[in-house]
Amino acid sequence: MKLNPMVRGFVFMKIGIIGTGGIASAVVNGFCREKAEHKFYLSPRNKEKAAALASKFLNCTVCTSNQEVLDKSEWIFICLHKKDFAALDELAFRDDHKVVNMSAEMRLPHLKEIINETELLAHVIPLPFITLGIGPVLVYPEIKEVGELFKQVGDVHFANNQDDVHTLQIVTGLMSSYYMLLNEISRFSCERGIEHEESVKFICSLFTAQNLRPTLDNNFDLVELAHDMTPGGYNEQAMNELVKNGAIGAWRAALDAMLERLKNSGKQ
Repeated sequence: MKLNPMVRGFVFMKIGIIGTGGIASAVVNGFCREKAEHKFYLSPRNKEKAAALASKFLNCTVCTSNQEVLDKSEWIFICLHKKDFAALDELAFRDDHKVVNMSAEMRLPHLKEIINETELLAHVIPLPFITLGIGPVLVYPEIKEVGELFKQVGDVHFANNQDDVHTLQIVTGLMSSYYMLLNEISRFSCERGIEHEESVKFICSLFTAQNLRPTLDNNFDLVELAHDMTPGGYNEQAMNELVKNGAIGAWRAALDAMLERLKNSGKQ
């Protein structure tokens, strides 16, 4: 048996990408940035993004068809939008393919009906931060080989069941809202004379430190951390104002609404 070359203890993989959108681009950028020199075969569906990746990284090739992607690859990353799922009906998967579904609204049982038996089948939810090699990567089920692959580009978290996948997937839907919150805080600072760049740097440093604190303190009781404030101080005042005006409850309401939408959409 001919062994694949190794880099930093990892085997080089031949990875095919079906659907070259934003997340697929982030995944490829993440792996290539970390010098995990896998060979990537890219779907031609999004010509601009595929061409950009191929021009940026020598180990990326744009294929002429999705079937060619499959024929040349060991691993297959499915990154299709719901409206493009029909493209899978035209493809012939091999039983030795290792398939990773990154499409939020495609359920594994339905995907298995389409592609038949493969060596492995997993649901992986990467986030845009993967392009920097950081952030959580949600994996279900707990397949060691999948976890080892994605540890190269993020912090792997295994979900216990499909319901857990849905819950944590929905939590990621608050990213844009979080950035809007930080932007509003930055606007407040800038309106009072702080330079925009300095404002953003300060605010990001502040909230990064707060986000790291639970792990650094080994204290995962977020309620306790939230109430770790001086009685009558500014943190307490801000908390009381936000609770009174429904701001905290609105975040929970958004989570519940997104989860309901996810459960009622896609293939079960």
